[in-house]
Amino acid sequence: MAMVSHGDERVELPLLWQLCMALSEFGYAVTVLDATACETDTNPGLEHMLNSSNWRASSDDPFWTVVPSALGLQTLCACAQGQQASLERLGQVMPRDGVVILYCNAEWLTTLIGNSHASPLLAVSSMKTSLMTSYLALKRLLKKGDLEPTVVNLAEDERAVAASLGECAKNFLGYDVKPIRIATPSFDNRPNAEVQSLALRMLENALFLSNLEASNVQPVHSSLHPAWGSQGFGSH
Repeated sequence: MAMVSHGDERVELPLLWQLCMALSEFGYAVTVLDATACETDTNPGLEHMLNSSNWRASSDDPFWTVVPSALGLQTLCACAQGQQASLERLGQVMPRDGVVILYCNAEWLTTLIGNSHASPLLAVSSMKTSLMTSYLALKRLLKKGDLEPTVVNLAEDERAVAASLGECAKNFLGYDVKPIRIATPSFDNRPNAEVQSLALRMLENALFLSNLEASNVQPVHSSLHPAWGSQGFGSH
């Protein structure tokens, strides 16, 4: 499954945190591929996993892990063999029977999962730039990737940003936005019924990743992105 990163981390990250928690409580091992964090030798991530047949994500622990993935996702986007080959390669390094969430910009999402039934999560908030960045992301998803996102309204003013986004989309893209209203989440609260329902909806629209070739390999454990904090995380 996927979530668009469009510069609104103040609400995107708490929502993503709660979705991970909800999915974990449903019994899934969750791996977030975080394209806002870059892999390094001291904090290895997706690029290292793709470049070594001896590494894969581990699924031994009960919570979820965040994997730095900026370089790795760039590599997959540039794959000369195309989208299907990229997804198959990604599936080979992911845990079996788990959930993978791509957290990256709309451009990379259109390359990796464009023209599929996936419905990336697009969150909008009261932040001044949210209307512009969410509109540009929506435009790219629709026009370049033929992807219809799940728009979530997290604005403090229940209608302002989502209504403006809807007007822009209708006037300039000919698209009818039907946002889902959710109370602004925090890192402290446990997932409520709205978040749980959203998590189930994302599961229904998720793509299947084949990882039949991923066996007899050593796990790679990743440190957390600092913006996520440290509460509740475990590698798997």
